[in-house]
Amino acid sequence: MRRSAILFAVLSGALLLAPATHAQRVGSRLGPAPAQIPEGPGASKEDRARVAMYRYAECAVDNSRTRVELYLDTFPGSKAAHKAASSLSTDECLSSGQMTFNESLFRSGVYDVLYLKKFRKDGPVDFAAVPAIDYAAGSDAEAYGDPQPRVALRQIADCTVRKAPQESRKLILSMVASNAEGAAFAQIVPTVGGCVLEGFKLTFSKSVLRGVIGEALYRLSVGESQPTVAAKD
Repeated sequence: MRRSAILFAVLSGALLLAPATHAQRVGSRLGPAPAQIPEGPGASKEDRARVAMYRYAECAVDNSRTRVELYLDTFPGSKAAHKAASSLSTDECLSSGQMTFNESLFRSGVYDVLYLKKFRKDGPVDFAAVPAIDYAAGSDAEAYGDPQPRVALRQIADCTVRKAPQESRKLILSMVASNAEGAAFAQIVPTVGGCVLEGFKLTFSKSVLRGVIGEALYRLSVGESQPTVAAKD
């Protein structure tokens, strides 16, 4: 029987080995669906950052879908990923105020947005026939920090989504930093624990967990939705 330790930390939303914040944008232009930085006494600094970046990702997908998809082809945390993400971080998607741009949070938001656009009404919940995804692809690119923890987290997320597709879907359909999200986290954590190797201690924030679950859920859903090609005689 597997035994594992999973520690949640309310962090800035980046994996512990991720680089420091790398870009700041100050926006004043009202573009299509710009990110509003949420206010209010009930929202923590971390949750405000998560909500703002989610809304920012929505705008980026709407404005630059092709460039966003090219960005997702880069390995998370790589220098190529930061360069591609920075090229998408324009004031056009920020209506007012100042927001620190975080590549990890941005990637998470993009996968959420893409999943909702394609699978909100009817998403697959059986991934048994979907071939294994190579989450290490591109990990040899120049990166900030050791890429292996990023690969391991995505493998754990893939395992979680395959074992608990309904709970994973419920998490990604919930609004960031909402009560529904909190309830969805509580439901999915036991499955995450079952996907962690014995003796492995995992520390990550809610935003990191949601990010890798969202990525795995989207990629597996796209894989399951691909038409089956009949083998030739």
